[in-house]
Amino acid sequence: MPIEIRMPQIASDMTEADLLAWLAEPGERVVSGDVLLEIETDKSTLEIEAPANGTLLEIRVPAGSLAVKVGELLGLIEEEQAREPAEPPAETEAPRGRGEQLAPTAAKTTGTEQPTPGPTRANALAAEQASPAGVAAPATALARRIADRAGLDLASVAGSGARGRVTREDVERRIIATPAGTGSDSRPRVDRPAPERVPLSRMRRSIAERLTAAKQQIPHFYVSADCRADRLIEARRHINEDGQEPRISLNDLIVRACALALREVPDANASWDGDAILLHGTVDVAVAVATQGGLITPVVRDADRKGLAALAAELRDLAERARAGRLQPSEYQGGGFSVSNLGMYGVDSVNPIVNPPQSCILGVGAARLTPVVETGVVTVGSVITLTLSADHRVVDGAVGASLLAAIKRFLEDPLEMML
Repeated sequence: MPIEIRMPQIASDMTEADLLAWLAEPGERVVSGDVLLEIETDKSTLEIEAPANGTLLEIRVPAGSLAVKVGELLGLIEEEQAREPAEPPAETEAPRGRGEQLAPTAAKTTGTEQPTPGPTRANALAAEQASPAGVAAPATALARRIADRAGLDLASVAGSGARGRVTREDVERRIIATPAGTGSDSRPRVDRPAPERVPLSRMRRSIAERLTAAKQQIPHFYVSADCRADRLIEARRHINEDGQEPRISLNDLIVRACALALREVPDANASWDGDAILLHGTVDVAVAVATQGGLITPVVRDADRKGLAALAAELRDLAERARAGRLQPSEYQGGGFSVSNLGMYGVDSVNPIVNPPQSCILGVGAARLTPVVETGVVTVGSVITLTLSADHRVVDGAVGASLLAAIKRFLEDPLEMML
């Protein structure tokens, strides 16, 4: 009986997804564990594996279909039946005289031949050199998206997938091998018509709906404070001067400060749940990451229990996979608090929108030189403006102010974060 392939429910709140691509065609053999199709949820692009070895019999929902409901039948696989190993035929031989040796048969001779190897990464690299220029190879949707983001011509990439299909790994390998100055920074300027109408992606639609609802339904209040950053910047320089990886960023230190402050002010580590307030027992901090498709907030679990180096390494891994669309739903769902750092863009301050069901989000501006007063004397120092946006249904003004004060204290005395 054929095996049904249905739209999976990757997350508890998932009701539908877009079907981006099939990586096999009807009549083609598929292998259990190999990627069979790609879907796009409102947060990421996911690869769905074949459930069994067999032949793809039928595709019910074609690639490019939008808003496919969870549980809808996508296709059918005819599963391969397990075969008993065949017994080798009995050998017959002519009578031999004493000392006479049996000459090797043709079957034995051919048995020493090595099987022809299938497609490998090495073959793909060799084929890449021989690929005709300007001919676009078939590619997965995710590979096309990553190549477009990097300004890479898919015609220059040889695929290692089925029937020479270009996969995500092929594109990423080629990007790494591309000489500096030939990547996304040197993409040709595209002359766009005025105006250009850009259809909404599933992620952009979800962001629009969620943030509109958040701004309309959540009673926001904001508290701000200027944080002296001289000691923070000096601590970061001192930590990184030994050249050890991962390099520590100001954002890593800010996330660390937020995690410790939430442990100190547990009433702020809470979420709105309709007719109740959920007080979280763990400190899980979400960090806003800008991607080509929109904003996504991967979550660092138990952030208060991780050392600075482990925290920095995890943040880099999550951010890289977020930009590549490779996060799993468990990695961006949940969290009790968010950080939105726009300091790298040079903005002085930002009042972010609360990310429901969370109750607080910290907006971070750039470190800037400004006149400051120390013991009655005006001097020049580095200052970062912190703005806490909070849901007044969950967090009162005093609790929000206490949380912001704790974050500021940790940042102004970074040694306390290291203890």
